[in-house]
Amino acid sequence: MKVLQVYKDVFPEVHGGIERYIHDFSLFLRSRGHSVQIIVAGGGDRVVGGVEVTGVPSPVRIMSNPIAPGYTRVLAETDADVIHFHLPLPAAVLGWEFIKRSGRKPYIVTYHSDIVRQAFMMPIYGPVLRRFLRGASKVIATSENYIRTSTYLSGLQNSEAIPIGVDLKRFRPDSDAKKSYYLFVGRFRKYKGIFVLLEAWRKMSDPPDLILAGGGGLVRRVRKFVETHKLPVTVLTDVTDDELIKLYQGARALILPSIQRSEAFGMVQVEAMACGTAVISSDLPTGVSWVNRHNETGLLFSTGDPSALCKAVIQLEESIETGTEMYLKARKRAEDFFDSATVFARVEECLIQATEI
Repeated sequence: MKVLQVYKDVFPEVHGGIERYIHDFSLFLRSRGHSVQIIVAGGGDRVVGGVEVTGVPSPVRIMSNPIAPGYTRVLAETDADVIHFHLPLPAAVLGWEFIKRSGRKPYIVTYHSDIVRQAFMMPIYGPVLRRFLRGASKVIATSENYIRTSTYLSGLQNSEAIPIGVDLKRFRPDSDAKKSYYLFVGRFRKYKGIFVLLEAWRKMSDPPDLILAGGGGLVRRVRKFVETHKLPVTVLTDVTDDELIKLYQGARALILPSIQRSEAFGMVQVEAMACGTAVISSDLPTGVSWVNRHNETGLLFSTGDPSALCKAVIQLEESIETGTEMYLKARKRAEDFFDSATVFARVEECLIQATEI
């Protein structure tokens, strides 16, 4: 089976959760004997991470969304047996509209997130998106929570919840890890709640050590905040995969303070849990609060509330026994629900079924 995966960027050129998911899934498909190609916006044709990548011209991006009419040509001319779209990606959805129905290949969709920042465009784009989703063989969301709470997924007859998994052999606990700091992993973006986290640290009279691993457009503002308030915060950029695993293993807890539905799942939570680390996350009604079970694998706090985050950190700091128990339950939940080999096989089956319709 030949599979064409469609998104805007590719890992490791871009270190994002969706990009990493597509990369790992592509390698899984290849290991199962399938042929894989990824189409992205920009960069030309190349091989990335052992996978063939086609870059369509994209002269500009508007609020992170590429303008790339070339999607239409590649989608119309592909010899793939099935297409796997990863949304949100309006350029590809709109491009699909220009292809004659007789020339369309079967397709599935992994719906990673609603469109939040660009909500102003939904009165026009929304009807097109609904039609596109209804036409898919399968629409995969990463949790039942997201299906129930998404305007565009709730009531959809062809939807299914399949979570994101990780390689449990690579992401695993280290019994010698000191568990001596708190950790944030991700791009420094507004929806990630990075300043909710920093404000929480500013409010504490004696804050513990915190490591921020990521980068992005807000790095300078983050560094300035840390320096101004003299916080025990270390900012790390360009962290390698092996270094990231070590960071997870040594953390007392991963903190995911995201404030918008753009954070549909929180793959970093699963990575941390697989490494035997507790999670403190906002109580977003998305997959975030489903992945991290309150008082079991970690703690939830009121979204956007630095004081509530303070209380959660203090609660974990004051109880070593509670933390240790959460570490064990976090790993167990990762083993039960988030083994990449298991969840990737379910997505593979959706692709196979699409070719048989």
